[in-house]
Amino acid sequence: MKKTLLFSTFMCSFIYAQNYAVDQIPADLVKDAYVVIRQNDEKIELLKVDELKYTEDVVVTVLSKAGDNYVGAQAYYNPNTKIDLFEATLYDAFGKEVKKFKSKDLLDQSAVSNGQMYTDDRIKYLNFTPTSYPYTIHYKITTTTKNTIGIPKWYPVKAPNLSVEKSSYQFSNKTNATIRLKENNFNGFNIQKTGDQNNLNYTFNHIPAFNEEDKMISIRNIFPNAILASNQINIDGVKGTFDNWNEYGKWTYTYLVNGKQDFTAPQKDYFKGLVKEAKSDKEKVEILYKHLQKKVRYIGVQLGIGGLSPYPASYVESKSYGDCKALTNYMLSMLDAVGIKSYYTEVHSGATPKDMTEDMMYLQGDHVILYVPLKDEDIWLETTSQTSAFNYLGDFTANRKVFILDETGGKIIPSQQFKPETNQLLVNGTANISIDGTLNTKLSEVSKGLIYENLARYAQLTEKDLDLRLKNRFSNLQGIKFNKTEFNDNWNDAIFTSNFDFSVPNYAKIQGNNIIINIIPINREETSLKKAKDRKFDFKVESGYVDEVSYVLTIPNGYKMPQSFEAIKVKSAFGEYSLEIHPKDQNNLEIKRVYKQLPGSFSKEKYNEYVEFRRQIAGYDNTKLLLEKL
Repeated sequence: MKKTLLFSTFMCSFIYAQNYAVDQIPADLVKDAYVVIRQNDEKIELLKVDELKYTEDVVVTVLSKAGDNYVGAQAYYNPNTKIDLFEATLYDAFGKEVKKFKSKDLLDQSAVSNGQMYTDDRIKYLNFTPTSYPYTIHYKITTTTKNTIGIPKWYPVKAPNLSVEKSSYQFSNKTNATIRLKENNFNGFNIQKTGDQNNLNYTFNHIPAFNEEDKMISIRNIFPNAILASNQINIDGVKGTFDNWNEYGKWTYTYLVNGKQDFTAPQKDYFKGLVKEAKSDKEKVEILYKHLQKKVRYIGVQLGIGGLSPYPASYVESKSYGDCKALTNYMLSMLDAVGIKSYYTEVHSGATPKDMTEDMMYLQGDHVILYVPLKDEDIWLETTSQTSAFNYLGDFTANRKVFILDETGGKIIPSQQFKPETNQLLVNGTANISIDGTLNTKLSEVSKGLIYENLARYAQLTEKDLDLRLKNRFSNLQGIKFNKTEFNDNWNDAIFTSNFDFSVPNYAKIQGNNIIINIIPINREETSLKKAKDRKFDFKVESGYVDEVSYVLTIPNGYKMPQSFEAIKVKSAFGEYSLEIHPKDQNNLEIKRVYKQLPGSFSKEKYNEYVEFRRQIAGYDNTKLLLEKL
């Protein structure tokens, strides 16, 4: 009897250990992986309109140091969200238990991020520094929240170099609310699904890791994911019911925004006085936007109704700071005081544009901007920046669908758009080459559109930092010496002009009696892209632009071009290129290069064509000109 019991106990321990032993992971899941998710079980229970329970039961094996940040054993909480359970255990490579983590191993701190002053949110996370690899962490976390405006989404594939052995997602609805469901990229994947929106279960197992590829499209557009939302929500005790974007906009304005425009009559009179000499509504908006930039600064204050409601305009007026919501409301309130209508606008921010999902109504966006539709022109304002140009969003919030709202409702519209032809980098001027190979130039560079924001920062740098920035930018011009730099920032039209006077010793090569010169001195197109033998994913060129270099080159007396230059012209689905040289007289050559990069999404089969196109352009930009001595 004792032997049987001992044997049974031993077998259970052995089987248990084998489950977590690294050598039990299928070989194809180890390939290209930093980590392997052995088990990822998510359970969501919508118990009441104001009660949602979320449980994560995760086993993750970290194969190398590069995978440490993938563990994800953390939980956020606040006055409306509590952590019911947080337990974690460490196993070695053989699946043997090494340590059960205790409360002292969990760090607890404010969830303040850059730019935030304070927030209700806190984070508890596993504080663990591995001493050897591989290792396995098994953690289980359960939280309960009163805020049901957001139901945890299902994203079984979260990152490159991550394999998934077993993944499941369960959702149950115990209320009478209507649950909306949107499934993305399910076709072609072996997903087991049972139930419906009210009692849903997904399983998706054995997913090998993949390597990130250059310019690949978002993994959210590749791998399966599901979004759920309830038409009845609670946020910090404020309940709502909405089934479309218009109803959501009306609810958001009524419960989160309305009443925050609380300037006193004297304050409103002050703003009216600021714009009394303005000759148009546009000029009024300009004046008040300048006032905003001079008066306030951005600091995150994530308190109030779920961190979603702006602080009143009076708060910003007295404190001279606020987060994106508060500053947008402040600008909206100033415009309201002078009789100009504007719209509180929610947006997904980031350099890679992300649209609001129109066909699935749920809480979206992570940033707020202001939309001002005037009679003849739409104005877009980024209220958190003290330096942004007027009516300029830049790549942080432009070129995407956003959600505007007011007391009558809400709708999704495109934000400010920047087409390839409006993103311009235009260089023109003069240059001369001396017989010792020195290049002397006087060039003017104009940047517009999305390129503007990158170069406009020059005007804000110290002399030392500017010198370092320019030398780094023109690193191909060894020994460059700036004799003069001048900048002009056209704040009203978002146009930045740089005037450069510089010299470069040994720019040209002297070979016997001849001089060899690269005819594109600055802004040459370069590429480090490599062709792929087995490209896995489609790719995307996010934004297009026009890059033009046009100048007159003076060559030394006694030299000439040995023959005429045949113009180069290239045109493809990825862009257009032209390079021309025209002699003006015996000593002056007119050089013009125009490169237009086109944006777009392309199939993986086209990737090597794109690489070849970029290499071709870089090669043409490296064209050399031979000057013979007479």
